[in-house]
Amino acid sequence: MKITQDIGIRICGTGSSVPERKISNDDMATIVETNDEWIRTRTGISDRHFADKETNLSLGMEAAEKALEMAGISKEEIGVVICATITPDNIVPSQACMLQKELGLPETVFAFDICAACTGFLYAVHTARSLLCSMPEKKYALVVASEVLSRVTNFADRNTCVLFGDGAGAAVITLDENSRYAFDCGAEGNTEVLYCPKYYHDTNPFAENLPEPAEQFVSMQGRAVYSFAVQALSGSIQRVAEKVGGSPDCYVCHQANARILQAAAKQLKEPMEKFFLNIGEYGNTSAASIAIALDDCVRSGSVKRGQTMMLSGFGGGLSYGTTYFTF
Repeated sequence: MKITQDIGIRICGTGSSVPERKISNDDMATIVETNDEWIRTRTGISDRHFADKETNLSLGMEAAEKALEMAGISKEEIGVVICATITPDNIVPSQACMLQKELGLPETVFAFDICAACTGFLYAVHTARSLLCSMPEKKYALVVASEVLSRVTNFADRNTCVLFGDGAGAAVITLDENSRYAFDCGAEGNTEVLYCPKYYHDTNPFAENLPEPAEQFVSMQGRAVYSFAVQALSGSIQRVAEKVGGSPDCYVCHQANARILQAAAKQLKEPMEKFFLNIGEYGNTSAASIAIALDDCVRSGSVKRGQTMMLSGFGGGLSYGTTYFTF
């Protein structure tokens, strides 16, 4: 295979996993002042799943196993493993290294984690493609996005706690010379609009002034995030469309808020029917969002072989990105 700059990828298999426990809007109304209608009309969310006995790793493993099964390849053929997450079970070992161990993947895999919040899966797919291009001996990459956002959700904040859910998605990818590829990305560092403090506390005995430990919760300015997301999403998609000379058959975007996707579709003058939507069942699962939506899209038959797709993400960072390929 001749490796060229615009060589595309093929999604060989997808998988997803969510915790067993489903939490409805009515359930959320028992802990904060809200109601089902308020949540659904403003976000499109009806349910979400919260981990109880599940871990980030167990969710990622189940999604990966399903993706490998659909791909129909042996685990020995995986050459790259990338895990996108902001809520790992531990700092070291990485989630990717633990996936290598628990899945029984070869010790020769290129394995590491990526932290890019809601654009995590998108960035991980692009990074995996780049690694496959630079290492011809590695034929397949396993990309996993897994989040347990219930660990960093402030359940006393009714404006944010209703938005998030836990889950994982995965994809097995390979290079495909018959698939065109295009990518766009950007970032706007901002801790005021969307922010979550670090997991660990400073314990340096030689420091003169140690900061007080911050609360480990996500904080967000909803209106500012909405404005950023609509402009970032529509702008990124438009730039990729200009690169490839047209729009795709299907869009799979980060599932943060149904209104954001509706507003972006309107700006792009695209029918909403082309935008796959499953936020109602899962809520916002950050890095796992696009991966879970992609799996649902594939398994439901909403996208078929030979059709073109755009994956587009936006969120924590603030960062955004879009990729185009043939499914």
